[in-house]
Amino acid sequence: MSEIAGNGFPKVNLMDWTSHTMERIPPSDTLKMFELAKKLEAEGKRILHFEVGQPDFPTPNNIVEAGIQALKDGHTSYTSSRGITPLLNAVEAFYGHRGIKIDGKKNVIITPGAKMALFQAFISTLDAGDDVLLLAPAWPTYRVMIRTAQAKPVDVNTKPGYELDEEALKNAVSRTVSALVINSPNNPTGGVLSKDQMKVIYDLAEDHDFVVFSDEIYEALVYDDFKQTSMLEVDPTMEHSLIINGLSKTYAMTGWRLGYAIGNEEVVSNMVRIQQNTTSCATSFVQYAGVEALTGNQTSIKMMLDEYQARRDILIELMNKIPGVNCVFPRGAFYAFPDFSAVGLSSQTLAEILLRKTGICTTPGISFGKEYDSNLRFSYATSMQEIKDGMEKLTEFIPTLY
Repeated sequence: MSEIAGNGFPKVNLMDWTSHTMERIPPSDTLKMFELAKKLEAEGKRILHFEVGQPDFPTPNNIVEAGIQALKDGHTSYTSSRGITPLLNAVEAFYGHRGIKIDGKKNVIITPGAKMALFQAFISTLDAGDDVLLLAPAWPTYRVMIRTAQAKPVDVNTKPGYELDEEALKNAVSRTVSALVINSPNNPTGGVLSKDQMKVIYDLAEDHDFVVFSDEIYEALVYDDFKQTSMLEVDPTMEHSLIINGLSKTYAMTGWRLGYAIGNEEVVSNMVRIQQNTTSCATSFVQYAGVEALTGNQTSIKMMLDEYQARRDILIELMNKIPGVNCVFPRGAFYAFPDFSAVGLSSQTLAEILLRKTGICTTPGISFGKEYDSNLRFSYATSMQEIKDGMEKLTEFIPTLY
């Protein structure tokens, strides 16, 4: 007999609101640590935040003013799903100044953040069952997006500092591989691929007919006069590559959510169709602020870059003085990825112990690939004082674990 509810009617089982797709979307390890840190802060503990990868500088005032003016001018309606013409032209000119020729109206789409550009790129390009190579360590969201597209992420480990292991990459290529994801400058190592390494990657893509998704969101954040190479420089026709970029990191605009992709007409047109049926467009007045970011005064970038480099130098110097800790010198982005294998703990365990015992909040290395469970990611997008305080605590505490 059916079970009877209190009102005399048969009980009805409630619908399961969780799809099987959600099995492929785990929570963010970075945000898990952030939430635990917030809980400890609410209890009165001082937390030194090295976990979240966002600039700690305000958005430059000229960009803010451009956004405010766009609001005052009434730019609050839908725009073309491809993006407003002034911003498409600004992206074209931005690359043109570097000798890279693109057509803003054909090769560019403006998106609500670089994450959306990546997601649209994967959905529009990958088929169920495809293998997608990731140069690892790799930002964990790549894996989530690839699995959501029902494709399979396959890590190809790099040498320390995100140096390309050419043989490992060649051995990983097969008939089922449809794409490769690279991220230079790299999150989490701060490593930067050389132009020669980018050429090796392009040659493989051409020989085996796969696409290279090149995430270049940290392109402006390189140090010691090192020159970052865009995939567009080795594949100017965009036959085998799609470039993902945005304004979040370079211009301290994380909350503005403004990104873009550059590719051939076919893939960009497909991405436009996805945007038409999802977010419609990037926020209208934010796009006008983006025009100012790309075409206006660029002195803020130099100021931020100098500060990041100074922070990097002191963080790495102090960290490498700790017995048993080894950290490759980052050449870009604002991350360090030290190896704590001498401690003998998993990265998740070590991260939680550090947070609870010292107040240092980091991201476990396992988030970036199964081979990196002895690493922690430190973001130095934080104050110099916080870096010095954190390294002092780390120097005192790590030897107690041996």
